[in-house]
Amino acid sequence: MLEALQAKGLDLFRRMFDIRVGEFPRVLLMQVNIFLIILSLLIIKPVVNAHFLSIVGIERLPLVFLLVAVTALVVSTVYSRLLNRMSLGKIIYRTYLTSIFGILVLAVLLRFGWFADWIIYLFYIAVALFGLLTTSQFWILANLVFNALEAKRLFGFIGAGAIAGGVMGGYVTSVFAPVMDTANLLFVVVGLLLVGVWVNRRIWTRHVPLSDSAIRARQTRTVHEHPLRLIRNSRHLTYLAIIMGISVVVAKLVEYQFSALASARYADPDQLAGFFGFWFSTFNVVSLGIQLFATQRIVGVFGVGRSLFILPGALFLGGLTVLAAPVLWAGVTLKLFDISLKQSINKAATELLILPIPMAVKSQAKTFIDVFVDTTATGVGGILLIFLINGFDLPVRAVSLLMLVLIGIWFHFALKIRKEYIRSFQVQLTPGRESVRKKGFQLSEVSAVEGIRRALQRGNEKQLLFLLSCIEESQDQRLITDALPLLKHDAPLVRQGALKCLYYANDHQVREAVIPLLRDPDDDVRYRAFSCLLAHSRQDRVQVINEYLNHEDPIIAGAALVGLATEARNNPEMQRIFDLDQRIHDKIHYISMVADESQAAGYRIMVARAIGYGRLAAFYPLLRQLAEDPDLRVVENALLAAGHSRDSSFIPFLAGFLGRKETRTAARKALGQFEVPDLIPALEQILATESRREVIFQLPALVENRDTQRAIDFLLALLGHRDVALKLEALQSLRTIKDAFPHLSVHPQKVTQILMAEIGLYRDTLAFLYTTGQTSGEDEALRARQHLTVLLERRLDSTLERIFRLLGLKYPPAQIQPVYEGIRNRNPDIRMNAADYLDNILEPNLKPVLLPIVESALMDVPPGERFAHLNIQAPSEVRCLESLLRGTDDRIRLAVLRLLAAEHHPESHRLATLCLNDENPRVAGVAAQMISEKEGQGRA
Repeated sequence: MLEALQAKGLDLFRRMFDIRVGEFPRVLLMQVNIFLIILSLLIIKPVVNAHFLSIVGIERLPLVFLLVAVTALVVSTVYSRLLNRMSLGKIIYRTYLTSIFGILVLAVLLRFGWFADWIIYLFYIAVALFGLLTTSQFWILANLVFNALEAKRLFGFIGAGAIAGGVMGGYVTSVFAPVMDTANLLFVVVGLLLVGVWVNRRIWTRHVPLSDSAIRARQTRTVHEHPLRLIRNSRHLTYLAIIMGISVVVAKLVEYQFSALASARYADPDQLAGFFGFWFSTFNVVSLGIQLFATQRIVGVFGVGRSLFILPGALFLGGLTVLAAPVLWAGVTLKLFDISLKQSINKAATELLILPIPMAVKSQAKTFIDVFVDTTATGVGGILLIFLINGFDLPVRAVSLLMLVLIGIWFHFALKIRKEYIRSFQVQLTPGRESVRKKGFQLSEVSAVEGIRRALQRGNEKQLLFLLSCIEESQDQRLITDALPLLKHDAPLVRQGALKCLYYANDHQVREAVIPLLRDPDDDVRYRAFSCLLAHSRQDRVQVINEYLNHEDPIIAGAALVGLATEARNNPEMQRIFDLDQRIHDKIHYISMVADESQAAGYRIMVARAIGYGRLAAFYPLLRQLAEDPDLRVVENALLAAGHSRDSSFIPFLAGFLGRKETRTAARKALGQFEVPDLIPALEQILATESRREVIFQLPALVENRDTQRAIDFLLALLGHRDVALKLEALQSLRTIKDAFPHLSVHPQKVTQILMAEIGLYRDTLAFLYTTGQTSGEDEALRARQHLTVLLERRLDSTLERIFRLLGLKYPPAQIQPVYEGIRNRNPDIRMNAADYLDNILEPNLKPVLLPIVESALMDVPPGERFAHLNIQAPSEVRCLESLLRGTDDRIRLAVLRLLAAEHHPESHRLATLCLNDENPRVAGVAAQMISEKEGQGRA
């Protein structure tokens, strides 16, 4: 009976917080983890704060603020380097051990009274770093333990552990600090951290997939990126960074006033620690209440822009109160406003502020703002307090006056970012202002929410997809149900986006609107519909799954099978409960008995998708067999399923299908599913071993939509490949990725080096054409020379195109593209204007080598005569031939070797040895034959 009640209670608990089958152990461990971290921090922080104020005094608090900021910047730099050298698990383990050792030392010093002034500085800074590192490590670990969908659903519940730890930690300190030695509290913290070590080890060994490529991707992401440049180039991000910085400085001024008034009231360290512990916990309780019952309503009624003024407005009133009456209750009120509103209403508003920023920019800039701006602003706050308190010995009222001035600046930038927030949406929705006016998206005249609703009714497919992704990310319940009409949209991608939003709807009545989409003609819409249906079937979840798995309509049954496989991905317990492997085996057996080939093909597609989407490794051999199916639809779906498996062993297999025109699109989509750390090394291996040009030509396009520096590096490496056509493909992809992700670095020095090589190649080609025009020979030799001349003249055009594409990586493409088109124009005035414009934008080191090349291309003379206009000495023909043999074009090297053989050139033996070990077997074979014939003639 008791076990049945416990099972029923656990099931109710899971449904209440939407914790799925097999997830509870991970959720519980992670919640206990963050609970222990915050509990430990809220016990040790009041103890260290109290002893610092009692031993050193309030006048030294500004200095320690500055020291914390400087130390945090140094530690964060060292920490980022360590992440590239060792695993996150080892770093977490060593962080805990170091913290435990430090706390034990502090406890011993407190017990025996061996305390020097400088030691308390050290421990104050160490506690601040402990809070920074452990919480940061926790959320990084959480992103490894949970995938994106799980994180959005469970992080709110897990975060409750942090609030609970904060409340309990503060009250523990306030209750026990007055009645027992604070050193004993530190031993309690040591015990908590030892439990935390065990919890982290268990999480790491049991719930972090060691083979998951996402781990490596996160460890190497942002190595070469420059978020400061992103912030400087965006008014939206600049205003946000300024507001965040001012809020941190104001928070430090608030903390000083609160600490100063408290230390003036309580001289005993234990009493002061108890006071801090009680109020810190109380502030967290008030913050939790506002978060649960007020935040959503306030932000919903007043909007994001107006909600930004609530925290600075409250702090302004609190500052005026302290200025008028600098007593303890005024300081408590001021601190209450700061903590309770900052972690609730203001937090929600600032998180929504960054919503219209593209994800590629957001992921970098926001982290930089949260860490760098915060610590820098902390240092600025410390400097200001040192200047006011230590320099001029001013009272608390002066700090309040400074705070009021900063809040005034805060109000100014809040007004600016409110306008920029709306403008950013307009930019994302439309390519230009004219289209904004034509479409009627005048968001400045209505609230942002109403503007989004209008856009959902009138927008085109691209605009709708952007808005739906924003709604999915924010999970704003005010907008989620507005996606319901889009379930009937003509575009399958829009219907999928609407289903992704409705997945998070609080109103479970949406399931009735979702059910018809189980018969949607698009496969992905059907699978997404089933996942959405499961999300809104909490009480009868098992019944719903079984009902649709056994549905008489094979289309619905197939959607259910694939949807179940997707939901049970990385969840062995759920796979076991629904006997997923056996269902796949049964479906495979059933296919063999289906007489209708069209129906059988549909079942094979269903099985392929279930295997790939569910990442069922035991069936991967079958997936490879289905990729060779005679039915093209089955092949395409098998390839897509292989991509969704994210198993890197499929990459070479999928690349082989790039060479077939009928499967190329599906293979590219499949390869697009893989993470860059898995994809690029495999592509490099394919490049080294694959001989089919039709496969190699597709490689650049596979990485041109990846927001990572490794994609840039891979494409730059392709520019050294021997195939000229592949170079052009790589340059086109480089331009595409640069346009899409302007924050990525294209290594200007590397581009300049490649550019100079292409300019030299163009010049050497002109030199040979110039010298060959002055020579003559026998018929066979003449034909060989004419063939080489034709190839080189053709190469001039492609080389010039590569030169300008490389320039497009150094300069804005909007400047370079018109120049290239102007040079190719038949109108001589346009051609000269293009050359003049290029002269005005080129760097000084490029002008003397590039402009003569461009000017020669403008001349209406044969290519061989252009060299004379370069005003350089013509090299010998042997030197030109040697340069061509050292080039990367196989056809030209073959033509040069045949010319040498036809003319019985005296340098043919020496020049042929340059190609004897060539990677191209045809080139090496011709060179070997020439050397053999030359040696045979010598013996004769």
